Amino acid sequence: MQATFSCRSCGSTEFEQVVVRLPSGMLRQTDLFCCRGCRTVYFDPETFSAGRPAGLASMTPDLSTYGR
Repeated sequence: MQATFSCRSCGSTEFEQVVVRLPSGMLRQTDLFCCRGCRTVYFDPETFSAGRPAGLASMTPDLSTYGR
């Protein structure tokens, strides 16, 4: 049974996989996830939710990178 996700930053219980638009216009699903409440980006929802260090788990996305 999978543990329930709970964001360490904002407490949200919802997350989604990060999708980026390529220069060709196609969408590409990445290996990253982000909290739907605060948009914190991390690699593994279960590890991030449990509070264990996970590399770049505390980094927030730079949305200018994707031309927003």
